[in-house]
Amino acid sequence: MGLGEGTGQSMVTLEHLDVARSPVVDRGPKVRVTPARLRLASVGLAVLALVVGLVTALAAAERHAATAAAWQQAEPLVVQAQAIDTYLSDADTTAAGSFLQGQVQPARLRVRYTDDMASGSSSLAEAAQEAGNDPAVASSIRTISEDLPIYAGLVQTAAFNERQAYFPLAAAYIGEANHLMRTRILPAAAQLYRVENDRLSSDLGTADGSWLVPLAAVLLVVLLVLLIVAQVWMSRRFHRTFNAFLVGSTVVTLVLGIWFIAAVGLESGAVSTATSNGSSPVVVFTQARIGALRMTADDELTLLTRDSDPADQPDYVRTVDHIDLLLTSAASQSAPKEYNEIAQIDGALAAYGRVHRHIRQLDGSANPTLEQEADTLAASQLPAASSTLDGDLSQAIATSQQAFDRSMSGAVDDIAGLIWASAILSVLAAVLILVGFRPRIAEYR
Repeated sequence: MGLGEGTGQSMVTLEHLDVARSPVVDRGPKVRVTPARLRLASVGLAVLALVVGLVTALAAAERHAATAAAWQQAEPLVVQAQAIDTYLSDADTTAAGSFLQGQVQPARLRVRYTDDMASGSSSLAEAAQEAGNDPAVASSIRTISEDLPIYAGLVQTAAFNERQAYFPLAAAYIGEANHLMRTRILPAAAQLYRVENDRLSSDLGTADGSWLVPLAAVLLVVLLVLLIVAQVWMSRRFHRTFNAFLVGSTVVTLVLGIWFIAAVGLESGAVSTATSNGSSPVVVFTQARIGALRMTADDELTLLTRDSDPADQPDYVRTVDHIDLLLTSAASQSAPKEYNEIAQIDGALAAYGRVHRHIRQLDGSANPTLEQEADTLAASQLPAASSTLDGDLSQAIATSQQAFDRSMSGAVDDIAGLIWASAILSVLAAVLILVGFRPRIAEYR
């Protein structure tokens, strides 16, 4: 009996031990799954945080580079190309106008012509140096460089004949010089301006849009959602309300998201303002200014040649219509300050038109006395009316360029800080994620 009982007791005890051990064996794999999941989740979220920081930084860097290029490289080249076109147009107008002043050209007009030619040549040399071997502008620069000395020679020959009282011959030479300027030199300068302005528009487009921006925004939202999901799951699984480190990583990610949205929004708004109040008006006013110089040259050449070239006055009419169209378009999209500038330009254009009509009325009378009076009126009033119009357009261009510089400077500043913020905050978020998961993982050791 004692042995039997002892044996029975031993059997029961072993049986109980087997029963007690079996659940542990069944739960073992399940127990080991949880820390593996926690490690995978922590590493995955940390890597995602770093990826978010990388994409955000790349998006900010791309927009910063495009904004800086538009402001510091493309826009100065546009200004330079505009200067070449304007200087040469003004030189041509001044050369023609100086011959209306009599046999001896006024010193102020000779100085103005010389300064225009020197400034145009200097701007052309700088443009050639900065362009290098760029085929998009090489042809235009080469055309201007080759034809400008020929133009200067024709003007010099015209001046010589004017001093010798060979007036018809002087008028013929100045007409030939004007033809060369209008058919070859100024079109090449305009092409150079268009190329540089297209580059500016391209840089502004890149600065105001990039596929990295929406990708960064999506990744930020995904990271925030996953962090919240992870905290909810851990709260239910481990019966703890908050994980301070994961809450911290969520806050850091949220700060990065807000910073990203604010910086990109401010930069985009600044670029848009620079375009609407800066580069776009500059294009309009520059075209109007060049047109104003052209219409003055039309009037001057008409008087010099006694309307022997039938194309001069029709060209004047087309040019005035084009300027009116430009100013009307600009006025419909302008701010109050710009609208006042445009109204002032309209007034100067109207004043020039009154002088023009009076001169044409006298010059078209077929009366030598009245024709002489037209020459006198042109010599006294035409330069003043042209100078007032040119000054108003020049001031409008300068104001628009200043608006562009202010807006682009703000855009560069708005986006610059986001690059470093993305790197620092994403690394901080990744560290907080790893630290936040570590205590839960350690509970299974």
